[in-house]
Amino acid sequence: MLITTIGSGHVGGTLARLWTAGGYEVRVADRQNCAQAVADADVVALCVPWSAAEVALGSCGDLAGKILIDCTNPLSAGLDGLVLGTTTSAAEQIQRWYPNAQIVKAFNSIGAALLGKGEIDGRTADGYFCSDSATAKQVVRPLVTAAGLRPVDVGPLRNARYLEAIAMLWIDLAVNQKRGETFAFTLAGWSGTLS
Repeated sequence: MLITTIGSGHVGGTLARLWTAGGYEVRVADRQNCAQAVADADVVALCVPWSAAEVALGSCGDLAGKILIDCTNPLSAGLDGLVLGTTTSAAEQIQRWYPNAQIVKAFNSIGAALLGKGEIDGRTADGYFCSDSATAKQVVRPLVTAAGLRPVDVGPLRNARYLEAIAMLWIDLAVNQKRGETFAFTLAGWSGTLS
């Protein structure tokens, strides 16, 4: 399986390193010209600021049939809220832009510093993900594990609205309230499977 990350910053660069260490073939693409790196990729991870997402994806060419992991959060410029929410999400907007891609929301609700280091107080931090595609979820689950997180499937893509809200809470606590980045949210008593 070939994975292309769009963006090489904190999230994209860290995921690329962890997935490569996990035995995956990974390419890192510039967000302004990624068509060649994406053309034969099976999985594409969008790891850019939300404000750059549409342009970055637009430079990728055809995404039909690809699994597209949306790692973004639609943050306002001042990190004090979301520009989308309640009735939609960044992931759902991307699905509207690319209806033939399989969108998965993941890697957005934990700080990049904890990717690969998700052990906190003896517990592995949760890596929440959601999608309308069961096939895409099966592909992404081991990628969550390879990033050092406990995979937690939280259902359909519409639940990205809540993952983005959780991310906003994490960012507010970590950045705005200056509590640091060494914490994560977890579901106590969760078995890791949906019935």
